[in-house]
Amino acid sequence: MNHRVINAYKNVSNQTAVSEASPLELIVMVYKRLIENLRDAQSQIEKGLDAEQSVAKALDLIEKGLMAALDPDRGGDIAKNLAALYDWSTREILTARIKRSPEQLTGVIEVFKSLESAWEEIATMRAQDLAKEGTAARAASSAAAAR
Repeated sequence: MNHRVINAYKNVSNQTAVSEASPLELIVMVYKRLIENLRDAQSQIEKGLDAEQSVAKALDLIEKGLMAALDPDRGGDIAKNLAALYDWSTREILTARIKRSPEQLTGVIEVFKSLESAWEEIATMRAQDLAKEGTAARAASSAAAAR
């Protein structure tokens, strides 16, 4: 199989995953991709390569995927704290790129890994709650139909 076919399959697979994901699952996907890009940037800097593309992708995910998802009105202090954390991470990433310091990205990666884990747990709990609600609704519907 050639690379074009494989890449086309990956794109369709990714688009399907995104279109079928809940908002919580989308946030988890953003964190996963962000961590991948930060690790790529870290590796590129360690090897003396240009990390511009990986850094740009990471910053884009923070701005358009995470910052844009914050709702200060509904999210209150949590949204404000996340916004401050995203601002800090943006500064750290830019500093790491300018100083060519892969170590500076380690702390940022660890923070995002913790956030990813927390959001994964929230998404799992929400999915379980929805499954329970669905089971209860089906049971009530079946009981009503049996009368």
